[in-house]
Amino acid sequence: MDVATTACVSHEAGRLLTAVVAAPDAGFERAKPIFGEGPPFAARARMEHEVFVRTLKRNRVDVVELEPDERFALSTLVRSTAIALPGGVVMARLVEGERRGEEEAVKALLERRGVRVLGAVEGPGIFDARDAVVMGNRLVAARTGATNAAAIEQLAAFAQPFGLEIREARLAPGVSHLGDVFSPVDAEAVVAAPDLVSGAAMQGVEVVALAREMWLAAGCLALAPRHVVMDVRMPTACAVLKRAKIFVDAIDLYDFGRAGAGPWALALPLHRAALR
Repeated sequence: MDVATTACVSHEAGRLLTAVVAAPDAGFERAKPIFGEGPPFAARARMEHEVFVRTLKRNRVDVVELEPDERFALSTLVRSTAIALPGGVVMARLVEGERRGEEEAVKALLERRGVRVLGAVEGPGIFDARDAVVMGNRLVAARTGATNAAAIEQLAAFAQPFGLEIREARLAPGVSHLGDVFSPVDAEAVVAAPDLVSGAAMQGVEVVALAREMWLAAGCLALAPRHVVMDVRMPTACAVLKRAKIFVDAIDLYDFGRAGAGPWALALPLHRAALR
């Protein structure tokens, strides 16, 4: 067994202490590009990912690297595979053809490190963990093409012993995942594209609002309260966050953006410090 790793996330804006990442391989070029973009270039994506990992380490994050597996072209989007709650990890159930089995590879890594796995979403539930986020006593979740009502019902059962209640978010047509348009950055603050996400999840929180055309920037990753990593190619969105007193580590993630993935999708947080 590797050195034991604590799995505890009580709020997605707490200082990031431990995260799993997976470098992209040649198969990443099969990722579906967003409208108006060509496919990503794997070699360039690898260099961008190296900078992303260095940024995490510079911010004192313990980075756990998942070995590349040529079976899984999109395994670099590791956030899909699991969600950490205050007392352990719940594994996803990915059903998209090329992604089936990714969660098992991540589960094996977690078990080697002594991480407590609470269980997994089971059929008929389908669950991509990019569709759920922990915010204090709330577990925000959204139904998408990759996450259904049966999965959210199971998540509620996993969350209940830790005092978490489900708050559902409604996504506009065409939005693939909650984390693409909604990212916690402080105890009661989120970066979001309010034209694209609504519902109970948006009530009672400070919304650092991004215009519809800036939606990809809402998939930022909190490194600490009011401190995020974001794609440098979104300067207008970076300026919006800075005006809201959010510190931005801006790095080039162009090829991930071409595939519709922000930095939030590239890390699976296992341990975050509690918010004070």
